This record gives sequence, C-alpha cells and structure tokens, in this order.
Amino acid sequence: MNAKRAVGSLIVVACLAIAAYSMRGMITPYVSFAEAMRSGEYVQIIGERPGSSPVDVSEGSFMFTMRDEDGTAFRVVHNGARPQNFEHADRIVALGSWDAARGLFVADRILVKCPSKYTGEKPR
Repeated sequence: MNAKRAVGSLIVVACLAIAAYSMRGMITPYVSFAEAMRSGEYVQIIGERPGSSPVDVSEGSFMFTMRDEDGTAFRVVHNGARPQNFEHADRIVALGSWDAARGLFVADRILVKCPSKYTGEKPR
C-alpha cells in the first residue's frame, strides 16, 4: 500500500510541476527594462514602440525598438510571427529575458494591446 501512495504522490508532484511551468507567463512580474537586465530572469515588460522606429523582419523572426514605462528604449527580438495588429498597438507586452551576449531582450511571446474600436459613445 505504501508503494502505491508513493507512486501516486510522485505523479501528483509531477503534474503540479508541469502546471506551474506552463503557467509561468501568467505569474511573471511586470518589470522595467533595467530590472530585466539586472535579474536575467524570465519577465514581462510593458511599453510602446516609438512610431518612427523600424521593424526589421527576417524569416521566422522580427526585431523592433521598444520603450518601457520608465522611458528606456531597447531592442527586442521575437522568433515567431509578428502579431496581426502590431503596427496599430498602443501598448506592447514582451515576455522573455535579457540576452547579455547579444545585447537585446529576447521575447518568446509578444502581446499587443490595441485601442478599442468601442471607445466612442456607449450604445443605448
């Protein structure tokens, strides 16, 4: 009976570990760019893309300049597709970590927050 409990406990612990790892994006703190550089941890940075800054697109990735809420500008690279409304976004959330060797923030997820098309008068 003890062997069954031990195996059951290990299965429960493994499932909890997998769930925690898969939810890391949901519990990742928002930090400034400076904090992301200091920590080297997986973080979220919220900011905006300066309108005049170019977006460099290459096969399977894109790179852009982002400015955090403290006003610090930095380069972000994302290996994946550019979000559909990227050019119209008023806020961008980059999830990833600082890559000191490359001198840029490597995002594994990019979320865009676009102005709502419903910001006008409320319907009656």
